[in-house]
Amino acid sequence: MKPSMPFTVLIERRAGLRWLGAVTTSAALLFGLLHAPLALAGNAYGKAKKVATDLQDVLDAGSTPAKSWTKDINGVRNVQVLITGLGTDPDMVNLRTSIKAVGGSIHVRFPGLKMVTATVPASYVATIAARSDVQSVSPNRVMQRTASTLEAITGALAANVRTNSTKTSYSGLDGTGIGVAVLDSGVMRSHEIFNNASAVTRVARNVTMLGTTQVTWSTGADGTSSLEPGSTALIAYENKIANDSAVTQDAYGHGTHVASMIAGRSSTFDTAPDTTGVAPNAKIYDVKVLDGTGSGTVSDAIEGIQWVVYHAKEYNIRVMNISLAARSTESWQTDPLCAAVRSAAAAGITVVVAAGNFGQSSTGQEVFGAISAPGNDPSVITVGAVNFKGTGARVDDSVTLFSSRGPTRGALTDANGVRQPDNLLKPDLVAAGNKVVGAAATSAV
Repeated sequence: MKPSMPFTVLIERRAGLRWLGAVTTSAALLFGLLHAPLALAGNAYGKAKKVATDLQDVLDAGSTPAKSWTKDINGVRNVQVLITGLGTDPDMVNLRTSIKAVGGSIHVRFPGLKMVTATVPASYVATIAARSDVQSVSPNRVMQRTASTLEAITGALAANVRTNSTKTSYSGLDGTGIGVAVLDSGVMRSHEIFNNASAVTRVARNVTMLGTTQVTWSTGADGTSSLEPGSTALIAYENKIANDSAVTQDAYGHGTHVASMIAGRSSTFDTAPDTTGVAPNAKIYDVKVLDGTGSGTVSDAIEGIQWVVYHAKEYNIRVMNISLAARSTESWQTDPLCAAVRSAAAAGITVVVAAGNFGQSSTGQEVFGAISAPGNDPSVITVGAVNFKGTGARVDDSVTLFSSRGPTRGALTDANGVRQPDNLLKPDLVAAGNKVVGAAATSAV
């Protein structure tokens, strides 16, 4: 497994002076300018096609292609889509009513993003896209994990950060008091690497979005509810997603490994010298959006992002790490996953996303333009991977061939049918991304 790198450093002076030190570049600071999704009805692409290219390709096909978001039900082709709305109604009541009227299903609502996940007859997609209260229609794409010593390589052992660090102690800055949300395959809370000095776990919450919005391809449903603060369903929802006591919290292992890169603390029995993460003693909030095979859906990932945004102030979540990727044909301006991470950035959360592992073709050739969503969004810090060559020095580091690189190739299609690629320069930075030692997940017993 090529582990994914989080590498945003949230650290605080242990004597009491808290501060946020993000490993970033000036390019990544664009997030302050580009928080909100664009209202396409008001820009130069007001009459542009609203249907994502990969979804349109399926609609144009003569038979149902083998996609996770397509299925023939009783001889009728159906698609699972995320619909982003325009207007003043965050619950999109009129749209939902129209979808149910044609036998469709509403599986989850995202009022904070003005978005819904739905199953609709394929023939009805064009009608949805033609509505004035709809901004874009996207398929519920598959999300997959992307692949991840640390302290020396990332600069955490610099004189103004941590002057020393051993297996039993360190001095200087750490992550005390800071919450980091990890959207991944789960985090094994009982792993010793996440303990504090009193042998108490720093994994503050484990929640799972799997099973809360699983699309069953039933019809006519609209039974989901909002987890918005103050909603009547909030307590029931929180009980439903709680995963704190699960015997196996990370069946795939990727999330535990990533979390240890962020906030792990080397244990006394370790033989390797580099298992301490970038921000030891930070609190971890495990938001499970991938299953035991390392796969999930965009809808579940968006639900996880929404949960983090709603709880950011309560838990002091200052960073969200997303080492996940979805192959998107869309511009960052319409992609639903990009809209979700922009909402988190707008809430003051630093969002760090892995660039992905698509920089090498099956024949070993270097591939450009392979940054996936949500790493293609300007509001996030997109991180590529380097080979540190087994040394703490940076002079011999080189970008790994598997690491995705830009420019981003998501695009809007204008009114004349011409694709207008984003061509953003990504990733924003690189960090050690292979042969890095981290925690392995098991069951809790």
